[in-house]
Amino acid sequence: MPQVHDVSIVIDTYPQTRTIKEGELTSPILNLKFTEYKPISKAFDDMLKDQPFDVCEMALGTYLQALDVGKSVKLLPVVMGGEFHHGSIWYNPALGHLSPSDLKGKKVGVRAYTQTTGLWVRGIIQEQFGVPSNEVTWVTTEAPHVAEYVCPSNVELMEGADLAEMVRAGELAAVIMGSKQGGPKGLERLIPDVEGSIAQWYEKHKAVPINHMVVVSEKMDPALVCEVYDLLCKGLELAYPPADRKETFALRNGVDEVWSAVELAIQYSYEQGLTSRVFDKSEVFHKVFNE
Repeated sequence: MPQVHDVSIVIDTYPQTRTIKEGELTSPILNLKFTEYKPISKAFDDMLKDQPFDVCEMALGTYLQALDVGKSVKLLPVVMGGEFHHGSIWYNPALGHLSPSDLKGKKVGVRAYTQTTGLWVRGIIQEQFGVPSNEVTWVTTEAPHVAEYVCPSNVELMEGADLAEMVRAGELAAVIMGSKQGGPKGLERLIPDVEGSIAQWYEKHKAVPINHMVVVSEKMDPALVCEVYDLLCKGLELAYPPADRKETFALRNGVDEVWSAVELAIQYSYEQGLTSRVFDKSEVFHKVFNE
């Protein structure tokens, strides 16, 4: 009988993780001990503060900041969630027409400056509409998950603020809100031709923006790292058979499959002052994926 190892893990429940969490999909050498967080983002702070878990779902932007300050976690090349974010920035048409290029010098709301959805939207706005992140004032309601990070001077924290309501009142020009939050009442998407802009962006980058991936403690046994990764990949294949996936399918696994999006997130993070430098592929992923 193979030796069974306890592995503490935090992942949210998705089609690709449900079979693992319910015990339908198992490993002969892993005894997965799950801890639940609602929302899952609350786990990021605990993982980065004390590393109490062997495996933890984490937003890509948060991980890159953790890497920048030397936290002892490494990335697995498997995507838990991602989507195109051209439709994730909203404005109030009742106050007059606004285009993305009009954001220079204005205030825009986002839950946290370090939020991964915000990272992608700011990168899109700069790249496709010529508005650098340092020419906008970003109004936030939450501090960064990485305690060591200090936001740029053009970031204002307003805890408890209703950012969508501030847009409706004209106090903010726009707000970044992901698809899970739904369309805010009375607001419209700022980018006028969302599908056309997505097609143009995808043609250039051949990437789908990643929101959440999975990190592991650097202290974890490499053999167990591989076993966890293999289990996550099997869960993904069961939920979404490869033959049914479109070219723009976000949930990918394997370094070669995820690197185009990860590399772009690294570049955007550096440009926006979220990280101090650009990372090499060998620095980003756990060492078992660099061999």
